[in-house]
Amino acid sequence: MNNSPRLTALCGKFRRIRRTIVGLTGAAASGKSAALARFGELGAFCISTDALAKEVLTSEACYHRILEKFGSGVFLKDGSIDRKKLAGEVFSDKSKRKLLESILHPQILGRALALIKKSHEKIIVVEVPLLFESGLEKCFALTVCVDAPYNLRLRRAASRGWTPAELKRRGSAQLTAGEKAARADVVIGNGGSLKELKDKIDWFYSFLEHTEIKI
Repeated sequence: MNNSPRLTALCGKFRRIRRTIVGLTGAAASGKSAALARFGELGAFCISTDALAKEVLTSEACYHRILEKFGSGVFLKDGSIDRKKLAGEVFSDKSKRKLLESILHPQILGRALALIKKSHEKIIVVEVPLLFESGLEKCFALTVCVDAPYNLRLRRAASRGWTPAELKRRGSAQLTAGEKAARADVVIGNGGSLKELKDKIDWFYSFLEHTEIKI
C-alpha cells in the first residue's frame, strides 16, 4: 500500500466513527457480493469499493492522472477508460497496480467516508477485495473474510464467463485465499449453499448487534 499521509489520515477518520465498521474481503469468486447483499438485507449499511471505483474512474481528477500515468492505450475510441485493458495491465504488473491504487484509494476512501457519515445504521460493512494487500485493514474495527474452496470458486468464476486462466491471473495479484483467511479477524466459510451462507451471516450479524467492538 502507498502509505501516504492522506490515506493514513482517512483510516484514522474511519476508526474515530463510533459505530461498528467491518471490512469484508475474500478471494475472487468466494462469494463476497452475496455476503454483502445479505448484510444489507439484515439492516447493515453496505458499501462496495468496486462500485465506488467505477465512479472514481470517471471523475475528472482520476481520468487525467490515469491518462498521464498509463497512456492512451487503456482508453476506448470514445475517450472513456477501457476497464478491461486497465485491469489487464495492473493484474500483470505489480508496480502498475500500486500506481493505480495510489490514484484511486484516496478517492474511494473519501467517498466511502462521506457515505458513512450520512448514514445512521449501527453496523456498516465495506467490501474491499484487496483489503490486506492494500493495507486498508487499518481502517476497520473488524475484518471478515469469505472463504470458499478453489474448485467451487472455479465453477463460480466460470458462471461469470471467466476462464481458469483469468481466475489464476486475478489471484496472482492477491494474497492466497488461505493468507486472507489467516489475516482476518473472522472467517465465514462459503463452501455450501447460498442458504448456508446466509444462515452464517445471520448469526454473525446478531453477534455484532449485541457486541460492542472496541478499537
